[in-house]
Amino acid sequence: MRLHHRLPALALAAALALSLASCQTLAGKGGSPDEFKELKQALSDDRAGLSRALAAGEIDRVSGYIDGIGTRFDEIWAKSSAMNLLDREHLAIEIASGRRMLTSIRQWVSSTDLDAVRGEVEKLNPVLDDVDTLLDHTIRATSADTQDGS
Repeated sequence: MRLHHRLPALALAAALALSLASCQTLAGKGGSPDEFKELKQALSDDRAGLSRALAAGEIDRVSGYIDGIGTRFDEIWAKSSAMNLLDREHLAIEIASGRRMLTSIRQWVSSTDLDAVRGEVEKLNPVLDDVDTLLDHTIRATSADTQDGS
């Protein structure tokens, strides 16, 4: 049989393979709810420490918490394959925005301008709220997957 006679069968096989892969990608797969709970708690701890340092006017401690939040972003992104596709895309945008803000905060910390640092952290808070919400979605989704799989 010539190649052009096999094209419809090949196209059908390719479409089937893509549809199966798309279902997994849209739903997300793998990942443990406990892992996401730990990440959420670690981010919350860094955020609370940052707030305490700012309230106490301890600008030298702020950079440690900023570094901690950046590390949490890395850890969350490393586990993001377990998220559904839309949440993962939203997370990518939020983390990119957050990283840009962290860079700005580091610059203000270097210049020891506590008021500017406070202003930048106020801009960072909605980003952290969104990341927290996305982690909640993922915890619920992976918990449901775990229960369905049992």
